[in-house]
Amino acid sequence: MRTCRALAASLVWAGSLLVPTAGSAQTVLGCDASPPIEQRVADAPIVFVGTITTVADDGRLATVDVIRIWRGGPLPRQVEVRGTVATQSKVHTALDRIYAKGATYLFVPTAGATPRFIENQCSSTTPLTRELSALAPPGGGVAPTGEAELTTQGRDLSKVLPLAIGGVAFAVLGSLLLAARRKDKEAAGAPR
Repeated sequence: MRTCRALAASLVWAGSLLVPTAGSAQTVLGCDASPPIEQRVADAPIVFVGTITTVADDGRLATVDVIRIWRGGPLPRQVEVRGTVATQSKVHTALDRIYAKGATYLFVPTAGATPRFIENQCSSTTPLTRELSALAPPGGGVAPTGEAELTTQGRDLSKVLPLAIGGVAFAVLGSLLLAARRKDKEAAGAPR
């Protein structure tokens, strides 16, 4: 019994070493140690503040209403940010970023172009706080311009694709049946 307790205590202690602390989370998750947020914002090609309006793919795909652009741009009023580098739907990794609908973030995406960006937990994107708001450029940044065209291009079509394939297969099968029926009628009406 003492051996079981000692083993359990050892496992709990060892497990606690694996739990990341706030300062070590990026290293544990496989992200490079990063400079202070001020430096990351200054070095990033695009930085903007936005509020999540919708989420998909278990929170990994966010539609964002852009509030202010701190760096880069121009940006439309609405963009899409994918918090995973996985290219297939329902493929999730330990580095995926999960967005909260209704939350306002300081976005520092690592890839992509207007209006679609890509990032993961290693990017500097973070919920906007008062402290981060103090990093805003003079005048609070630039307002977004125009409307985004967030069409199905680049989106996950895995739910629609089977229906489209089924529809095409159904149409081909129907055409073949009609052709066979006509041939049977012609053969039945032809003199022997």
